[in-house]
Amino acid sequence: MSFFPRLPRIGLELQGKPLPIEIALADGFFSRLRGLMFAPPLSPGRGLLIAPCHGIHALFMRGEFEAVFLAKDGQVLKIATPLRPWRGLSVCRGAGAVLEWAVGEAASLGVREGARLEWTKWNEQENGR
Repeated sequence: MSFFPRLPRIGLELQGKPLPIEIALADGFFSRLRGLMFAPPLSPGRGLLIAPCHGIHALFMRGEFEAVFLAKDGQVLKIATPLRPWRGLSVCRGAGAVLEWAVGEAASLGVREGARLEWTKWNEQENGR
């Protein structure tokens, strides 16, 4: 079974190229409030986009993670890594969303500060799930 089964999925593109990662979308009050709290650590290839959001914490987290702060237009403003359970806290002025995923995911996907990510409707067949 998929992680966060009740949340909608989105696809991510970097410079028009789809990224091989499944992203759950937390855009409602309660899904944003919960985020990754109490959830098992995310495995590579999975993430959570929290929108709107400009700051996160790692209270009640069960593993390290990486946070990618995005402007409203999808530009990567900041990558915070690693954020450790109970210690991590990160804020980014001007961010409109935060993407949380496994530590090292940004580097492995070629995501860096200044790049622009676009999200699209999730297509399970195209994304191999």
